Amino acid sequence: MISELLKNLAQQQKEGLTKGYLKGIFTSQRFHSFVPYSREDENIFFSSAIVFILNEHYSSIPNNLKPIVDDITKQVIHCYPNFKNFKGGKTYNFFKTNPMDFFPNGKIMQYFKFFKLADDADDTVYIYLTDPKKKKHEWLKEKLIKHANGTLQWNFHKRTQYKNLRTYAVYFGKKMPIEIDACVLTNILLWSSKNKLKVCKQDKDSISYLLKTVTSKDYVNYPYLISPCYPTTAQICYHYSRLIKTTDKHHLLSILRIILIDDIKTILKKPQSFIDQVFYHIALLNLGVNPTRKLRYQLNDVLKNTNYFYTSIPLMIPKLWARKIQKYKISQFLGLRTKCDGYTTALLLEYELLYKNMIQTSID
Repeated sequence: MISELLKNLAQQQKEGLTKGYLKGIFTSQRFHSFVPYSREDENIFFSSAIVFILNEHYSSIPNNLKPIVDDITKQVIHCYPNFKNFKGGKTYNFFKTNPMDFFPNGKIMQYFKFFKLADDADDTVYIYLTDPKKKKHEWLKEKLIKHANGTLQWNFHKRTQYKNLRTYAVYFGKKMPIEIDACVLTNILLWSSKNKLKVCKQDKDSISYLLKTVTSKDYVNYPYLISPCYPTTAQICYHYSRLIKTTDKHHLLSILRIILIDDIKTILKKPQSFIDQVFYHIALLNLGVNPTRKLRYQLNDVLKNTNYFYTSIPLMIPKLWARKIQKYKISQFLGLRTKCDGYTTALLLEYELLYKNMIQTSID
């Protein structure tokens, strides 16, 4: 299965060329669930996230398959300059900036300044995590601090337990509202930990934010408020587990392990979409727990039925009352979804590698 998934991943990377993508970028599509709207959506997020997964589990990949991983990684990294800050800075954008191509293939959003995204911490951190040539980690840390909550301005909608925390923000643009996202925070903290950067107030407050989202159960009841970029409990659990696994010596984060395990087990007692099951099972494996059963699937069926959150009007409005609309069914008509077969395949590969390691460890 591991060999099959990796070979499929390599083939999926080639498909972008026939659709006008940069060589090495995995294809993705943004679409609406109910109206006939679908666009090819070239971005760096999925490709860099795929490379991150491959790098994290490189040691578990059979030696005869590592050349496939090396080739996939090399091609993606080669594309990074096309997403670099358009003024020549050291941060990166979700969309191409060289040349500028926001919401590619669109007929409306790319022409309005409201929809143009500033460079963001998530894509930038993924690139710094996956490109071995990136050495300006201290510079990036200072950049993140300058754009953190409470430095230039305060976050606009957080409730009492979050609003005064000087957490890292999603966007670098000075004119962008301060957006705080739990999953983005885990990626920033993971990057900072891996590079052994000095712990600062923003790190401590970001950890406090994560703790509060779990102990309050907001990550279960209001995932779209505490993680608007990854607004599902399954994705939040996945990201939290990655951070805990990587920084398990941090006593504050270790507190979350028991709570997360218990909550995930309770959630899995109810029906979940297959991709959410994958996120939850990976989370359990990261937390050192062997799920009660092995997931069974056919790759083509999974790819056909899997998509992810992209954006919605309620979560683009910097007001708490607007954000709360996301919990109603009407929000399905006000947002877009996205799919990326390469990212889905990489998640399945991650699951298979973790499950194999867990079984081997239990036998030993």
